[in-house]
Amino acid sequence: MEAIQVSNRKILRPKLLLFDVYETLLDMSLVQKRVNSLLDNKRGYAFWFELFMQYCFVDNCIEQFNPFPEIARATLQMAAKALGEKVADSEIEDLLLLLKHLPVKEGVASGLSLLHDQGYRIAALTNSAQQIVEDRMERTGLISYFEKVLSAEHVGKYKPSLEVYQWATNQLGVEPAEVLLISAHGWDIAGACNAGMHTAYILQDSQMLYPLAPTPALQARSIEDLAREIKKFFGE
Repeated sequence: MEAIQVSNRKILRPKLLLFDVYETLLDMSLVQKRVNSLLDNKRGYAFWFELFMQYCFVDNCIEQFNPFPEIARATLQMAAKALGEKVADSEIEDLLLLLKHLPVKEGVASGLSLLHDQGYRIAALTNSAQQIVEDRMERTGLISYFEKVLSAEHVGKYKPSLEVYQWATNQLGVEPAEVLLISAHGWDIAGACNAGMHTAYILQDSQMLYPLAPTPALQARSIEDLAREIKKFFGE
């Protein structure tokens, strides 16, 4: 297993651990396979997901807000057009349904249990609809670890907008510097750093951090590995 990377920066033990959800806690590999098949391209998922995030960020910039599933739908249509494929409406609906039933990533439940035993407050901040994420966490049993599940939909903007992180800290009654945001997305890490939070990055084989953003305090391959390193880094 890949070694955990730890920065040399001195930071205080966080009062709250704030988790991203998709690709951080929930496994998107089934969606990846489905999208690659629909677009008949082994890079189809990566192409679509980049468009998906891009147009979430476009909505931020032009001050409009479309629901997360609608942006997913629109950008899948765009990806299919760009790659010369035809995707039926029924196939898009099946994909959106799949996004509501993702499995938990390996090591998440055990990692959350370790963090809970260390006495941390734990919350989630997602760009997805709150009800969808809460329902999935209820069915998987993860919800018991979380004080709150927060969605950017209540702000009318998506992460990495500064307003989303500021709203989340207000909802949770903490200062940004008292938060450790944990995410598998480089843009989320950059956004949280910009908001004054400390960060931990969950490594993925096909992605890397944004080199021009501040380096996270911690990096690990799984939530379970990260939980052990948090204990070493911050103590009890």
